[in-house]
Amino acid sequence: MFEVRSRRPHPALTAVVRLFSERKGYFSALSVVRPLHARPHQFLEVYLKEPYHVEDEGKGFAATPDCVLVGPCLSPGKRLGFLGELETFTIQFQPTGLSRLFGVPMTDIADQAFDAEAVLGRAVGALEAAVRRERDFEGRIAVTERWLHDRLSGARPLDAVDRVARLLARSGGRIFIEDLAARSDLSARQLQRRFLADVGATPQRYARLQRFSALLEVRRRAPDRSWADLAAEFGFADQAHLIRETRSLAGRTPEALIQQLLAVPERVR
Repeated sequence: MFEVRSRRPHPALTAVVRLFSERKGYFSALSVVRPLHARPHQFLEVYLKEPYHVEDEGKGFAATPDCVLVGPCLSPGKRLGFLGELETFTIQFQPTGLSRLFGVPMTDIADQAFDAEAVLGRAVGALEAAVRRERDFEGRIAVTERWLHDRLSGARPLDAVDRVARLLARSGGRIFIEDLAARSDLSARQLQRRFLADVGATPQRYARLQRFSALLEVRRRAPDRSWADLAAEFGFADQAHLIRETRSLAGRTPEALIQQLLAVPERVR
């Protein structure tokens, strides 16, 4: 089991950071795995004790770097394995947060996980060291917020693409892309090009990922909800449509996926 805590950032940082979180757990053997379905999130994660282990389809498990930068996952295929005493500190960014703060071309890190310092430079090494020196979650948030504040002045200004991406995220992907293009005063082609660069996926793909992630979160919180009911709520034509989408984004049926996710329970504090 994981114990999970999360906190919203200081209001001055909400344009680039969605939340901070920590996970703690202990696993005596690498026997519990979690499938990595496609998902929209981009984050930086510090492993304070043992790292996670990641398996590509058909390959063995390998330990992650001690501080990893992860882009949006556009397709399934990997699994996470847990072994030993685990404690993580995670910065989850807004849809365009990494691009705005660091100028990272998001197409370069989509479907990838990298040693964070190799991508973002030595300043991330200083952040990692500061996070490790702190003894609790609140202290880690405080040093991270100071580090992020120092970089805000150099961030790319907020623009129409940032607002469109936030709207898609807040709606769980349930806004027509044509309406978003009209709101942004960009052509559909311009919006797609900018979205790829700043988010790492096309608006259409990102909307699918947001809708799928929102649906799974509702199902995890309400395990008695039927898939047919959820399919209707989230705008799928029918349950068969939802099953096809889940196979595309997770490589398995909805029920098989949720059972594998729930095999590693989480207690939120």
